[in-house]
Amino acid sequence: MRVAFFADVHANLPALEAALADARERGATHLIHLGDAVGYGPQPAETLARLRQVAAAAVLGNHDAAACGLLDPALFNPFARETAERAALALDQDAKAWLRDLPYVLEGDGFACAHGGFDDPEAFHYLETKEDALPSLAAMPGFPLLAVGHTHIPCVFAQDEDGALRRLPPEDFALRPGCRYVVNPGSVGFPRGDRLTADYLLYDTVTRRIAFRAVPYDLAPYRLALVRNGYNPMNYWFLSPSARRRQTEQAFLRPTRASSAPSPSGPFRPRRAGAKPLPKGFWALLLALAGLLAVAFVGLRALTPPPAPPPAAQAGGNLLPHLSLWNAEAAPGLLCQADPAPGSRLLLTPAQGPARAALLSPLIPLPEGVDALRLAFRTASRAQKGLRYAARVVFLRADGSQILDDRHDYKTTGFQAYTARVPSGATALRVRFAFDLPAAFALIEPTLTPIR
Repeated sequence: MRVAFFADVHANLPALEAALADARERGATHLIHLGDAVGYGPQPAETLARLRQVAAAAVLGNHDAAACGLLDPALFNPFARETAERAALALDQDAKAWLRDLPYVLEGDGFACAHGGFDDPEAFHYLETKEDALPSLAAMPGFPLLAVGHTHIPCVFAQDEDGALRRLPPEDFALRPGCRYVVNPGSVGFPRGDRLTADYLLYDTVTRRIAFRAVPYDLAPYRLALVRNGYNPMNYWFLSPSARRRQTEQAFLRPTRASSAPSPSGPFRPRRAGAKPLPKGFWALLLALAGLLAVAFVGLRALTPPPAPPPAAQAGGNLLPHLSLWNAEAAPGLLCQADPAPGSRLLLTPAQGPARAALLSPLIPLPEGVDALRLAFRTASRAQKGLRYAARVVFLRADGSQILDDRHDYKTTGFQAYTARVPSGATALRVRFAFDLPAAFALIEPTLTPIR
């Protein structure tokens, strides 16, 4: 069996068709999609319909979850949020139901698939480093091959028999007995870095060989679909003329069929005859001014105090007890210190390297007549990258069964808030925070306000 792993098509139908043609030509018998069929691109309905025709199996991606109502698109950056909301409007109920039925983890013959990490697949963690890959390998014992997407960048992590983990270049290789691998094919439809191709990988289950594929395709139909459907092409760096030139160079270096090679003509108008280029000094001056503006903006943000919670969070009726009464599950070497002052502040300080922790509130009776709850809190940390934390409300019924609110993940500090709907039959609740901490982190003044 020869499996084609596709990931992150992101509503780019021309890229999908080019990758499908290449996979068929190379004898792929099964296509497995690793999540994010929609989002970003201009043809979510058409792309999803095509994937449903050809994919033998698929897993749920975070953009898929946002489009079908399983994830709040407010957690995304503005550009991703806008395209996720547009995808939700474009998909019919049947397409959304199909997405909602997709699993977070898929197990196959000697391989397993997820969009992000396997240790907590609903959180859609990025596997960008060796440290990111280790929890996923530990969560899926017995599988020599783990296939993921989400980062849009092809990569390989290899774990030897002795447990040593290495990052390898995304080049063709054969699985070695006793070793385990995490592979990412890159993105079919929304490249990052310098890639301008529809990227996927082939896996032969008999020879146990992995082949990375990079398929050139014509960007003109994609840009035309963006314009026709009201998307702003300026948000897509890979549509620039310089990007198209690099794509043409790649097509020249990589022999390919004429139908999948990029067209020399594009949607960008050539420079008018007789037009003189601007002097280099102009661009240097413009770049210097942009740098000064950026420095001024960063300085103003550093001097500006964090925004205060809105009045609803400051008003009375906070259901949460003081943080000193919460239960902390901390890794060894992580210092948890609650401030006894009325401000309710918890400081988490890793002693050596990154650490994980969880914080669970006491059981809180649910007041009568409450339709929703608004969880608000502030955070502060000196970590610049690698910071991850999440909040979730756990509801309990009278019979002891639990109902989990959607998990809300964050990577930035400041004021955070969201609203959780109270499920029917709930009589009590707990609030749970989970942390991945590369440096000291403060949780400040969490409030849970009932909404009637």
